[in-house]
Amino acid sequence: MTVVSDPLSATVVLDGEIDIATAPAIRRFLMAAITGGDVHLAVDMSGVTFIGAAGIGVLVAAANRAREGGGSLSLLAPSPQVQLLLDVFHLDAILPVAQHSLDPFVAGSAA
Repeated sequence: MTVVSDPLSATVVLDGEIDIATAPAIRRFLMAAITGGDVHLAVDMSGVTFIGAAGIGVLVAAANRAREGGGSLSLLAPSPQVQLLLDVFHLDAILPVAQHSLDPFVAGSAA
């Protein structure tokens, strides 16, 4: 996993499956990306083919941590599978979908 960031924003690209096996590494990665507070994190979800409850939990935890530090977390281009879960669980307030990246940097594949 990689991330490119500046002091106030970062974009992370996730792909593949986010499940109970991959969630712990993704959690560590996202939490590291938002350390320091006041970070606005965009998570590109366009390549995610599956997301389970563990993956949703990781995203919610990272969003809450970002908000506690004065920042935010938004999702970019959620795949249809991700969007379906967001809709079913009414998570749009916690995990808002952004129209574009918060900065011009996009990280390489992460998952």
